[in-house]
Amino acid sequence: MRSASPRLAAETSRLRWGGGARGRGTVRANPSSARRGHPLAVKRVVILGGGVGGVIAARELSRRAPAGTQIDLVDREGRHSFAPSYPWVAMGWRRPEAVSRPLLALRARGVRHHRAQVISIHPGERTVRTDAGELAYDYLLIALGAELDPGAIEGFAEGANHPYDLRAAERLRDAVRAFRGGRVAIGVTRLPFKCPAAPYEMALLLDAHFREEGIRHRVEIEFFTPEPYPTPAAGEAIGRAIESLLKARGIPLRAKREVDHIDSRNRLIQFKGNGSSRYDLLVAVPPHTTNAAVRTSGLAKEGPWIPVDPRTLRTGYDDVYAVGDVTKIPTPKGNVPFLPKAGVFAEGQAKVAAANILAGMVGTAGARWDGYGVCFLESGHGRAGMVRGNFYGEGPPIRMRRPSRVWHWGKVLFERRWMGSLFRKRI
Repeated sequence: MRSASPRLAAETSRLRWGGGARGRGTVRANPSSARRGHPLAVKRVVILGGGVGGVIAARELSRRAPAGTQIDLVDREGRHSFAPSYPWVAMGWRRPEAVSRPLLALRARGVRHHRAQVISIHPGERTVRTDAGELAYDYLLIALGAELDPGAIEGFAEGANHPYDLRAAERLRDAVRAFRGGRVAIGVTRLPFKCPAAPYEMALLLDAHFREEGIRHRVEIEFFTPEPYPTPAAGEAIGRAIESLLKARGIPLRAKREVDHIDSRNRLIQFKGNGSSRYDLLVAVPPHTTNAAVRTSGLAKEGPWIPVDPRTLRTGYDDVYAVGDVTKIPTPKGNVPFLPKAGVFAEGQAKVAAANILAGMVGTAGARWDGYGVCFLESGHGRAGMVRGNFYGEGPPIRMRRPSRVWHWGKVLFERRWMGSLFRKRI
């Protein structure tokens, strides 16, 4: 691949999940005063989850917390994977090891790593129990994300492929390589789900792949979703623009269709009260839920997700914060009642939550998150679109830049910068 231009490098250096290197809306604590020490006792911070929110919070706190602060990062896999690259893994453009790093390589001094499964969370007692032991905390940051729940739909595990984790992306890659023609059904099974643009991205990438293989005339592609139109949180105009991209590629959109069950033997998708659809290759977003420890913690309300303050990311407990896909955040001025679950937000939220934890430690100013986000939409043939704006419905409307090589290179540079700046090559 050719190198990106200096102009593009400068442009994409300003793009971050959450909206900028400074974390829009964030009032930072003074790191120099924190480093000089503070009369308060040494604090213990426990971070659950090694995804986007977890690694960003760990790095922020490791840089700015007072000397002696104990920071524990707990993750069951002990690895961080760059989820925006999963579709590239599914297309065979990336090896899994190229988009995954051990958490021990995280550039965050003084962080203690625990490869362990979270068993239970006890906010009243300020403890977390794992299969490797119990951790006490003064501040807790939950970044456990959304968990895939394929068993929630009969026949999903046997009949469907998806790119929502690395192993599944590899299986999808193999299925696509073996596919030589027939009917492809791709879509969303249940709401909510993380990375709202990903299934639409996969549809466009599959179309491009079959065209490059010279077999598109032997392939019928159909998209289904329970949504009224694509990515409703970004607004109807952007949703219709994505629908137009699908239509231009010969991919009809079947909206307001929720999957009831999948008959893998007969390769049939049964929708709730809305007919059925046949497939030869099924690519579908699995249902999502949360970690059992979250669901039984008392922090989740009216469902598996944790409600938090939209600005501070604080839960119902002053010493417990939650960020990213595990949260339930209302968007009163948006197009949907709750903020979508996307890595595009987790970085900014983690910076704000870390700043507020630090403020509680040393008495400095806290932070507020503004709902700003940036994400890419790959369309194949070396092009990508880009969506950015305020998802709280404040300020100018959310806008989408049409697919171009510029934004594809933007995502490539973003991937390189993320993996290179957060992780050491050797540990």
